Amino acid sequence: MSINGNLQTMNLAELLQWLANGRQTGTLSITNGIEEKRVFFRDGEIVSSSSSDPKGFIGQFLISKGVITEEILAQAIAVQGEQGGLLGEILVEGGAVEQEMLDQMLKLKTEENIFELFVWEEGTFEFLDGELPQQGLVPMAIHVTGLVMEGIRRLDNAKAIKELIPSPQCVPVSVAPLIDEDEMDPGWLGVLGAVDDDRSIEDICLHTHSSEAFVSQVLYQRITEGKIKVVRPRIVAADSIGSELVASGGSMEPAAGTEALLAEANEHLKNGEYEPATRHLTAAASLDPHNRELALVVKELESEVMAGIEGEGIVLEAVPILETSLDELRNVSFSPEEGFILSRINGSSDIGSIVKISPLSELDSQLVFWKLARDGHIKLES
Repeated sequence: MSINGNLQTMNLAELLQWLANGRQTGTLSITNGIEEKRVFFRDGEIVSSSSSDPKGFIGQFLISKGVITEEILAQAIAVQGEQGGLLGEILVEGGAVEQEMLDQMLKLKTEENIFELFVWEEGTFEFLDGELPQQGLVPMAIHVTGLVMEGIRRLDNAKAIKELIPSPQCVPVSVAPLIDEDEMDPGWLGVLGAVDDDRSIEDICLHTHSSEAFVSQVLYQRITEGKIKVVRPRIVAADSIGSELVASGGSMEPAAGTEALLAEANEHLKNGEYEPATRHLTAAASLDPHNRELALVVKELESEVMAGIEGEGIVLEAVPILETSLDELRNVSFSPEEGFILSRINGSSDIGSIVKISPLSELDSQLVFWKLARDGHIKLES
């Protein structure tokens, strides 16, 4: 039976339990207007999950846990592009990951993906009865009751974390050695090693390919131990949709409808203003996330944005070369996304190679390259 609604009228715990008790088989799609997560059920048990956020993809997840490197991921994606197949299978066949470790990581990724849903304050859901991915799912069965109990515990923990880390723009500053002698978890080591008293939490997330929830959890532990202090930003930057919304009565209301936002996006696109065009398209999609007709229109316009960017030389085969010296770059304020891309430019890797290992979407990655080229920080060579 297909159902739909929002998380304010039926919270996540109730929704998951209802599907489990009814022994449902199908796909639960939940979106908050920015990200979509899908949870796959078979006979009332969770068998997998997915996310539209690239950091939730298996390759990025394996990097965040220290299982593989960016170089190994790039090689595996290249093989996948030539031969097809599932990325996990390619990594196993290439000897980069043991099958047992991959199965463990897939289950952990599924659980972490769902735990993140518990902190969503708003969202709409739709359950598609009987629909499951066509590609084979790794055999696993996660019981909902235990998952819900852990999710509720994580929600309480997230509230405590939010009091000490109110924004991803906060900068963690070490006041004592961060890495204990007995700390062996590669994911934790990666996050703690990325704390340099300059990177924000956003920067650390991109640098380590990790979710904000995971990075915050690691830092929170060290904050409570008195080993990290948090420098709060003077101004919290708006997200990509925030510029299209206005605060009203304690909640966020759309400043314009989808038609107006699409019209604005078209106008920016005609003028070659690809960044605001993309921002307006994201805002439009967020207002009606389950509208398939709108999604097709947005996707078509995003393709036009991509075509425009490529028309200005931002093609996957081009090699970016730094035009601005490192000393000069230190005096320029870059976004976390720009910082990530800049740190991967080495004079030999082409745009396609960097996009493959980026935790950003392909469009967002190429937008960054376009902005860097527009501002004269890089040039492109064949």
